[in-house]
Amino acid sequence: MPRLVALFLLATFLASPALADFTTPGIGVNWTCDDLVTHSGGAVTGDGPEFRVHESIFIALGDVLTVEEGSRLVFEDTTGDVRLEINGSLYATTSTFTSSAAQPGDWYGLVFKDTNPSSVFDVQGCVVEYGRYGVDVVYADINLVDTTIRHSEEKAVDLTGAGGVVSGCVITDNLNQTIYMTLGSSPLIENCRLERNNLENASPYPYINIGLQSVNSPTIRGCRIIGGATKSGGMAVWNSCEGLIEGNFIEGCGYGILCYSVGANPTIRGNTIFSNTINSDTVNWGFGIACNGVNQPVIEDNVIRHHWYGVAITGGAQPDLGGGGMSSGENKLIDNGLGGEVYAIFNNTSNPISATMNWYGYNVTTLEQVEDCIWHQADDMSLGPVDYDPSNLEGVVSGMVNAPRPLELHGASPNPFNPSTRLAFTLGEDQDVTIQIHDARGRRVATLQAGHLAAGRQEIAWNGTGQHGEALPSGLYLYRVLAGTEDAVGRMQLVR
Repeated sequence: MPRLVALFLLATFLASPALADFTTPGIGVNWTCDDLVTHSGGAVTGDGPEFRVHESIFIALGDVLTVEEGSRLVFEDTTGDVRLEINGSLYATTSTFTSSAAQPGDWYGLVFKDTNPSSVFDVQGCVVEYGRYGVDVVYADINLVDTTIRHSEEKAVDLTGAGGVVSGCVITDNLNQTIYMTLGSSPLIENCRLERNNLENASPYPYINIGLQSVNSPTIRGCRIIGGATKSGGMAVWNSCEGLIEGNFIEGCGYGILCYSVGANPTIRGNTIFSNTINSDTVNWGFGIACNGVNQPVIEDNVIRHHWYGVAITGGAQPDLGGGGMSSGENKLIDNGLGGEVYAIFNNTSNPISATMNWYGYNVTTLEQVEDCIWHQADDMSLGPVDYDPSNLEGVVSGMVNAPRPLELHGASPNPFNPSTRLAFTLGEDQDVTIQIHDARGRRVATLQAGHLAAGRQEIAWNGTGQHGEALPSGLYLYRVLAGTEDAVGRMQLVR
């Protein structure tokens, strides 16, 4: 190569600055993704609807980023550091935030740090995937609606001193924590679907974790939580909480709802908590609701069914289950027990517990039979008494008369398996049923059933093959049974 040409190329290379993070100037400018391409010095490239994000983008206080409908922002990062951080405002509708490598933890995620009441985080109908975090909010109020957050590495939604609304979202296939809130977070979380999370199953992470620091008092309403990982609970409420947990459905977790430590005093009302016994530890797991610590939650009008302990009371707790001045009772405590014993209410404290006007099943028609459903002073004189008189002995207070039996999984057998296993479940009524197989990262690899099945016990065989008959490798697999409006997930291990 001629020396003159070589010197020219070297000079050109040295004159081209390396890519760097880009921060908007904070002078009240409304930005689009096309504007970022023009002004970010290569941090964002592309020509919509797809844009490539090579370095972190910071929207400064006073500035606004509007992501046009149908846009796709692809983060070219595998370090987990590149982020889209909003200190001003973000408006995004029906857009996708993803990574080019499509691996959990590739990029950091969407971050909202509000330093001014005029800042807005409004994300609707979007997909956020493959970040270390999905959405990370610090001392701000958000509007996160109808958005899917999946394949996050650490936390799908991380709320620090945050409020606002999380509504209609689907949060699924995340490796560790699902929704975590601390330091005074009190959002409204409603009508969300949380399933197949904590896939790494390395730590006992509940799907909604209401944290330790400060007073966190969210309203969690109308959500559907479907478990799968043995170390996942439905919800955990730590200290100093006065929130409302209402009208949710929790199934297939290691436990339903845990109130832990001092001052965990939410109102728990109108929830259906069903068969949360996926963890084999029958001492510390497998309860519908547990109150552990110096706390006094209000528990009323819940359906709590098929657990080892319906309501477990330990560590000085004194919940109001009816007649204590706050709760009307009306809980339906059905088919909870272990080793041939019925434990609708298990009082393992010296405290007296008020639990009147609850219902224990159609075959429990006398107070003597109610006594047989409760563990308390009558069984061990060191324990406090449970006041269960009056109980509802003539039928349920609401909601259970002639209700069909819910979908119930009986597991895979054998498990682990090679070369095949059988998936057993019970249907409460004749209905259309779909059975899907997913790998450990939540990707669907096969559909075993899609059609009408009769009520009662059913078994479907699976021989460890994919949709096209190919032999799948050894590993953890999830089977998902969708029956009408019900959805249940189980786990199995294929060993080649």
